[in-house]
Amino acid sequence: MKKIADCTPPRRTLYVIGVAIGVLAGFINSLLGLDMSLRPSLFGWLLASIMIVIALHEGTHGAVAALLGYKPLFGLRPPLVYVTFTSKLPRGHFMVVAIAPFVVLNLLFVFLYARGALKLFCDFSLIINSIGSVADIWVVLKLIGAPKGALIQDTKTGFEVWVADGTAKPELANPKEV
Repeated sequence: MKKIADCTPPRRTLYVIGVAIGVLAGFINSLLGLDMSLRPSLFGWLLASIMIVIALHEGTHGAVAALLGYKPLFGLRPPLVYVTFTSKLPRGHFMVVAIAPFVVLNLLFVFLYARGALKLFCDFSLIINSIGSVADIWVVLKLIGAPKGALIQDTKTGFEVWVADGTAKPELANPKEV
């Protein structure tokens, strides 16, 4: 096996995208007429949403990986909470594990919001999970260009793309900037 790419997310760009999502969500909330006036209970719901979404988000990564037969390892390196793996995962499996919290949790929060259950909590949770999924979406978009037989090694702060020796040419435009 040989490594053909070492990928680290462009953190500054992803932060800007996350802030843009938050601003857009605030605008949408004002159009929906949600009461976001500053009060202690608002901060309580926000804090509860952050804590619960972080646990659910990383738990979803881990649960999907376990369903696919991999052993997830959870970690905390402030400000990061993460799940990683000691083994390399096939490209398709890594993509499914990466995108699962965005799809599963956002569908759950939209469903609960539509049913009228804990609207403020679900609204905050949807926004927080969407912002927290920006890097996961980036991973999936980058891996679309990776060779189909590639194995992906999570590095806690990014990932490496590995292929069998001599079996595949790097299909990534610029491996250093993947």
